[in-house]
Amino acid sequence: MNPINPCKTLSAAAYYDLIVKGGESGLEAAYYLLTKRLNRALKGMFELYGFGLSDDFKDSIDDFFLYLYEGNGTEVRKPFAMLESIRNKNAFFAWILGTYRRFLLNKAKEEVKRKELLEHARVFTRTDPEQYSEEVLIALLAAAIAYADQQFTLRNRFILYRMLLSYLDHSRAIPQHAMAHALNMHPVTYRVCNKRLKDRLSEFILMQEAGETLKLDSAHQLMCERITESFNRLYGLLLEYYEETLVLLPSALEIQSLRLKSIRSEGQMMHEAYYYGRVQSIDVRHLYDALKSYSTS
Repeated sequence: MNPINPCKTLSAAAYYDLIVKGGESGLEAAYYLLTKRLNRALKGMFELYGFGLSDDFKDSIDDFFLYLYEGNGTEVRKPFAMLESIRNKNAFFAWILGTYRRFLLNKAKEEVKRKELLEHARVFTRTDPEQYSEEVLIALLAAAIAYADQQFTLRNRFILYRMLLSYLDHSRAIPQHAMAHALNMHPVTYRVCNKRLKDRLSEFILMQEAGETLKLDSAHQLMCERITESFNRLYGLLLEYYEETLVLLPSALEIQSLRLKSIRSEGQMMHEAYYYGRVQSIDVRHLYDALKSYSTS
């Protein structure tokens, strides 16, 4: 027989204390609360307020888990920082349900904006994207990547570059679960965060197709120009940005240790460990179309 999960019988106040305390046990308790203990009540809330969303219920719960973990801000905060505003721990379950309701309503508004953006790009783009020259495609991709670097937090920039490198050469990517652990993230938070970054990169491309200009500061304008001029060695260039971001992360030593361990166990040079500088052949149009629609893959 499988032992009974102790989280099954915890009170609302006990759940609150365990989650706010942090650590692996807090993460697991929060995920159990959403996917088991309160799952039926949350599903009822989704059926009432999840109309118009492209995500299904399970995806919305994973996204909500990430929202509780890090909020919607542009700065990385203490995990579950928003819970510290709760005054009555005994009403924690009711707070979760109310917060999920507001989360769904905000997601629905975001979905409407995204659909409007897609429609605007479809109707008002002067040129069919399929008719863009390779030079134009490269310029749009370079601007989107530079703008993402400008907008994202340090950790999210690292995940972005890991995602792009893995797309260009998935065979040399360290498994996502292992990388999540090295970053001190729950595997679910990593997966959902990765999806959010894919979605935002796609939006940056679509914004340009709709005629908008991404406003880059001087440093990121130079970055955009560098990517454009060196696009034929994009893999190596992205790896440079990956390395520059990695050394600034609080968990840099854990990630470096994982990279070295991956070399020994896999018997090959992983893209997250070493790179010899060979130029990979890049199909620009395929890459452009894939990244623009990557959020749906």
